[in-house]
Amino acid sequence: MAFRFRRTLKIAPGIRLNLTKKGASIRVGPRGAGVTMGTSGTTVSAGIPGTGLHTSQKLSKATHKAPPAPRASAETPSASTETPPREAARLGFFGWSGVVAWIGIGLWLIGRVFG
Repeated sequence: MAFRFRRTLKIAPGIRLNLTKKGASIRVGPRGAGVTMGTSGTTVSAGIPGTGLHTSQKLSKATHKAPPAPRASAETPSASTETPPREAARLGFFGWSGVVAWIGIGLWLIGRVFG
């Protein structure tokens, strides 16, 4: 039998902290929409409450440091034909928290205007 653990703590209106066996995540946004940042990456989701209609999009995967790859020697002919790995633009934790903060502020303002 598998045991599961999940605990959700409401920090402030529109901000929740989720604790699980694998780690923690934070969700910012009103009911039906939000951004989740956690141990498995960043996800944006939106839905219409009470209808079952929902969509989500993974923005980034979790970054885990891998051990450095062995360097190819100059004697290996395949070393010159290899292409360098493509570097993706990464904001890091504080960059993403800024994005989440601005999205949260925008959602809060929309809620104040239309709510």
